[in-house]
Amino acid sequence: MTITVSLPPRPSETPEFTADGQKVQEMGSTLRTSSSIFDDHGSFVGGKAKDSGLLDGRAAAAYGQALNPIGKHADACSLALRAAANAVLGHGDDLVDLERRHQDLKGERERLARQVDELTARANPLPTDDAELATLKSDCDRCTSQVETYESDLVKWAEDLEASEEKVAAALRDAMTEQQVDQKYGGVADPADAARDSMPTGKDPEAVKAWWDGLTDEQRAGMTAAYPEIVGNTDGIPAAARSDANTISLDRDLAELGAIPEDQRTEDEQTRYDNAKAADVARDKIERSKDPMTNEHYEAQVYIYDPMAFGGDGRVAMAVGDLDTARNVSVSVPGLTTDMESAQSNAENVINLHQAASFEGGTSTATMFWIGYDAPSGADTAGVATEGMATAGGERLADTLDGLNAMRSDEFHLTAIGHSYGSTTVAHAMTDHHPGADDVVLLGSPGAGDDADSAGDLGVGSGHVFVGTNSEDLVGRLGQTGWVSPAAVGAGVLTGPLGGVVAQMAGAGLGHNPAEDDFGAVRFQAESTSRGSIPNIDDHVKYYDHDTESLANMAHIVNGQYDEVVRAGQVHDPWYRGPVDPESDRTPTSPDTDGR
Repeated sequence: MTITVSLPPRPSETPEFTADGQKVQEMGSTLRTSSSIFDDHGSFVGGKAKDSGLLDGRAAAAYGQALNPIGKHADACSLALRAAANAVLGHGDDLVDLERRHQDLKGERERLARQVDELTARANPLPTDDAELATLKSDCDRCTSQVETYESDLVKWAEDLEASEEKVAAALRDAMTEQQVDQKYGGVADPADAARDSMPTGKDPEAVKAWWDGLTDEQRAGMTAAYPEIVGNTDGIPAAARSDANTISLDRDLAELGAIPEDQRTEDEQTRYDNAKAADVARDKIERSKDPMTNEHYEAQVYIYDPMAFGGDGRVAMAVGDLDTARNVSVSVPGLTTDMESAQSNAENVINLHQAASFEGGTSTATMFWIGYDAPSGADTAGVATEGMATAGGERLADTLDGLNAMRSDEFHLTAIGHSYGSTTVAHAMTDHHPGADDVVLLGSPGAGDDADSAGDLGVGSGHVFVGTNSEDLVGRLGQTGWVSPAAVGAGVLTGPLGGVVAQMAGAGLGHNPAEDDFGAVRFQAESTSRGSIPNIDDHVKYYDHDTESLANMAHIVNGQYDEVVRAGQVHDPWYRGPVDPESDRTPTSPDTDGR
């Protein structure tokens, strides 16, 4: 029997390919922000500019008639820029995928070239044994088939690249001049307006999610550009879409307000600009940080952006990781002195938590800080002495947690984390509104609120209410513990404004101390190696620090690694003396939380 061996052809060289899909996406985002600015101008000209009340009669009519073409042109520019932005964003997505495919093709070409060289060597000289010859033929035929597949994939890659380039070029060619813009888009109805009119009333996130899913791609893109404040801050809309919309609002504020000389800004403009800059710093902080296990830079999702909320304190929430897809999601709620200008420190906290969760074995995580309520700060700092702001904040937090659940169709693990007064806020969200969370973590808590007599009242099961309290954290001693009045705990320890705040908190009481044995929560170790020797405030702000017991244990909770959580002894109240914290006599440890 004659065996014919055909050596496989050498695979074609993979062409050089240099592209930065992320930069192209950034360009698309800039165009989309510009579209939003023009949309605002069109709305202003068609509304407030005409209805200023400064003119009436024939003068008002003439003024309105003169404004019409300006407003029409602004709207046309908005639609043209939006179309260009969508095309550029799509091209950026294509380039990211094409770059990945190019790397795969390059690796496959190198593998096949080595295989061809090996088969050529085996065939020179040809084996004389029929079995060896048959094996060589089989290997050559298989390699030839793989080379053919590679060549086909290479052709398809080149065709897809050309098609993507032509698509974006065509979109840009349609809006090269003002005449083209007005001819194509002048007087065209904005698809975002019909979508906005069909939006459900009320706050039901399930209804919002159904409405959003029912929109066309064009309507969703239109809503994002034309109504970013709505899309960016409505519970039930997916996180990626909210982030796109809030990025538009944030970048627009930075551009427009930054262009106004500082001495010409109004007080509100300055407040909005300061808050926008604070949010931008937090976003940049996240995106400059890296996952310790993959060494890849993080991406920030801007889940809430409302810089003028609460009298200028502002609302903002950002996530490290993808809230739409992460298996484990956490929401961190800060407390006293928190406003939008504290976004950077809160970003650092959730970066540390994400890094620790990754280091401890988490593979799919999103950690979000949530400055979404009117926390005691500035002129209303005295509000920390009562539960009113925590009660109102708890309702807002419950809406956020319900929105996270509504936007996801899959199962995921959700942890609500509250620090300081934020722990009281989290407790109120759980006891008053029962949102869907799997675990609750209370850090340095001044009390779990008057509505919570025990961990079971928080609605997640006492085994899923976790408490981290440093034994010398002064604020952590303020909750009601046994029969001893917490007002005496901080007496004489602090003076000045902070001492007054602590005294107010202690005097009013914010519910039970969740670290007490009678409360029934799971207390985890949260001591610091730099722990003070008397009750103090410094130990109140160390819970998110790297290489601390508290951060390591929080990471395990966020990951759902309950067996890895190191438990601590609970505070108890003997009849013959004041409350006893067994943790105060234990030597703190310093577990590695990021591999550095």
